[in-house]
Parts: sequence; C-alpha cells; structure tokens
Amino acid sequence: MKFPLPRRLRSRLAFKQTVSFALLVALLAWGAYALFAHRIYDQLDDELQDRSIAVRSMLQVRNGEVRWLNKEADREVRDQFERSIRYFDLLDEQGHKLDTSTGMAALRVPFGATAARCLQSENPEYETVNQGGSQLRLVNVSVTGMQQRHFVLRLAMSMEQADQDVARLRWFILVLLPAVFVIHGLTSWVIIGNTLKPLDQITAAAARINPFDPNHRLPVVGTNDELDELSITINSAFARLQASFQRMSEFLRNLSHEVRQPLTVMRAETEQALRQSDSDSRYRETLSSQLQHVELLARTVSDLMEMAQSESDQIKLQRQPEDLSELVQAAIDGMRIKASENNIHISGTVQQNVNGQFDAGQIWRLLLNLLENAIKYNQPEGRVDVSLTTHNGMAIISVSDTGHGIAPEEQAKIFDRGYRTQSARKSSLPGTGLGLHFARAIAEAHGGTIELTSVVGRGSCFRIALPIHSGPVTEAELVTHPDSTVN
Repeated sequence: MKFPLPRRLRSRLAFKQTVSFALLVALLAWGAYALFAHRIYDQLDDELQDRSIAVRSMLQVRNGEVRWLNKEADREVRDQFERSIRYFDLLDEQGHKLDTSTGMAALRVPFGATAARCLQSENPEYETVNQGGSQLRLVNVSVTGMQQRHFVLRLAMSMEQADQDVARLRWFILVLLPAVFVIHGLTSWVIIGNTLKPLDQITAAAARINPFDPNHRLPVVGTNDELDELSITINSAFARLQASFQRMSEFLRNLSHEVRQPLTVMRAETEQALRQSDSDSRYRETLSSQLQHVELLARTVSDLMEMAQSESDQIKLQRQPEDLSELVQAAIDGMRIKASENNIHISGTVQQNVNGQFDAGQIWRLLLNLLENAIKYNQPEGRVDVSLTTHNGMAIISVSDTGHGIAPEEQAKIFDRGYRTQSARKSSLPGTGLGLHFARAIAEAHGGTIELTSVVGRGSCFRIALPIHSGPVTEAELVTHPDSTVN
C-alpha cells in the first residue's frame, strides 16, 4: 500500500521557509534599492558639481560685468560649457541677476535660504525645483570676483534620466522578487520533500508492522541522523511489545487448552445426569442451568483461544465459487427450530443464483451470529426477516428483527470487541460480546461492509454488503476472527 508523503508538514515547512526567506530578501532588496537610488542621485550631484567647476573656470566678473572666456577654450571644453549653461544664473549678494539663461529665467527660482547659505559657507548647496511637472536638480556655487566680492552661480540639470534609472531599478526589483520567491518556494518544496521522504517510508513500514511478525520493522537507512535514531528506538519498543504479546498469546493458548478439557468432561457428565434423572424437577432444573453455564464458559474459552491464534497467525480466507443464495437459505432453515423454541417467526426472501467467490465457512459464521442474536434478543411472538438481493455488483444481505432495539449512543460501539449493550448485560441471556465484532471482521475481509439501523422499541436491522467476485481471487485476503457464533 502506497502512503503519500506527509504533505501538510511539507507544505508548512516550505511555506515558513519561503516566508522567512521572502522577508529577508525583501529587506535586503529595499536596502539595495535605497543604496543604488541614492547613488544615482549622488552621481547627478557630482555631474552638476563638475559642470559648475567648468563654468566657473570660463567666468570673469569685473566691475559688475560678466565676461566669458569660452571662446578662447578648445572645442571639447567649449562643448562641455555649452551643455552646462542651459540652466544658468549668476546673482550678486542681494540676489540681483547679473546673467541668466533663457531656461533658468523661465523657472524664476527665488534667491532663497539655500543660495544665501552658499555665500556664507562657500560650499555647494543643492536643491530640487519643478518645471512643468518635471524636476530639475540645482546647485548653488559661490564665485569670488574682483575686490573680493561674492556672487552665486546657479546651474541646473534635468532629473528625468536619473528618475528613469531609479524607476527601472524599482521595477526590476519588483519583478525579480516574486520570481525569486517562487523559485525558492519550489526549491524548498523539493528539498524538504527529499528530506522528509524517509518519513514516508517510515509511515508505510509502520502500517505493515504486526507485533507478532518480526520481519516488518521501521527502516534504518544508515545515515545515523535523528530519523535513524527514531526508527531504532521504535523498533526496540516493538521488539519488547512483540515479546510481551507472544507471552500473552502463549499464556491464553495454554490456559484455553487446560480449561477446555475439564469443561468438556463437566458438560458430558451433566448431560448424562440429565438423561438419567427423571424424577426430581428441581434437580433437573439445577442440572439444566449448570449445563447452560458450562456451554457458555466453553464457548468463551473457545473464543479466547481463537483470538490468541488469530492475532498471531492471521487466518486466510479460503475463497471458492459459492452460491450465496444456498448459504443464506441454509442458515435460515437451520435456525427455524431454535426460532420456534423461542416463539419467533423467521422468514426469508432470497434472490436465487447469487454466485461469487466467498469463504463459505466464514459467511456461515457471520449469518449464524446475526440470526442467533436476532432470535435471542427478540420479543415474544416476534419476527426475524432475512433477505438477499444484488445491486451494482454487490450482494446485499439484511437481517431485521422486532426486538427492543439498540440505543443511538450504543450503536457506534456495538461492533467493538467484547461490547454488550446495557439491556443485554442486565438480561439473563448468555453472551460474550464477540459475535458482532467477528461478523464485521468477516464482512470486511471479503471487501464488504456491515451497517446497523436500529430504533428503540421497534427492532434492529443489520445490512451486509459483499462484493460479488465472478473470477478467481489472485491475492490472499486475511481476516482476524474466532470460531464463534455467539454475541
């Protein structure tokens, strides 16, 4: 039987691993984005500063007049100068413009605190201004003219390229992160699956373990990891349990064997005394009661012995082509005398020619268990109705009675080993509480089911569904059951 990998544990571990990884990567990505974005804008400021140096080298201010020396410079320097003064202002200490470019004039940038601070510190001061929805980066540089007069040189550059670079970086990270998360999640799923694969093997091996079969134990891979240690520990515990179960089973077999012989002798002697006694009615009643108890004790001992054997040796079903109709009809006819002795009317509606692969002996025991219970726990002048039909490749057997019924809270326990209903325990009727447990075991061994429908005060109905195998059975099917027909 194939057992699936523990998917819940695998999914939970993969999810937690992916979430923790995602949080860490998202934090690192945010830090990287902030760092690179800052670096891009720093490069813009560096470019502005380089341009301001180039422009300032071409500038002379004398007696309030501006003179440019770019014409005397070589072509490369002149080209650099022309690019640099697209947005250009030269202001005196009061903020009056000595020279300006057309683009800067359109901006109308006021002489504010940033420019004033530049005059005082003589360090470049940067600010950002808007122009029709786009942003410009502006640098304020202090320029010293003749007679130690200070002027402010202002240059600006468009931030469009820098903004685009930052936007591309942002989108790259936003697209990359989900892909990384998905790849990591799939990788975690595979890795964790391979890591947990021994658990799948352990689960499958644990399902096959039988305390009496030393050949099935949990696998030990040989990696000497925690799973190997767990398997070794559990195998050791199973070995101790196996020894304990074997001792208990052996004890039950010996006890059953030792008790069965004296019970057989007591039963034979009691029956002989009943046959020979024909005078004292009280004496006969005592012997008759003693005989009933001896029979119950003998059947209980037989059940215990069969349980000990079935738990250790797993009896195989002997399937053969059988006519289930004949088996059901024979069971009904065989129970008519007992039903008549208890003033119970038994009837059957049996569909003919229901042929399939069944273990006739086990089906017989199942039917006798149900019929005997239906008669034993019925009301005086009650009825037992038995039917056999087929539906969708299943043989449906129903056994209904007009007894006292079973309380709803007890119906779920009725098939448990050794369980007897409260009314059965209070009655004087003998029983071991094993018959229905074995009836279910026999039905399930055939691949079928048994269900109970009961109403207190109106009776009960047991419905058995057995698959009809038309061909030979290729696999050995096992069932744990005792040779018992008493519940």
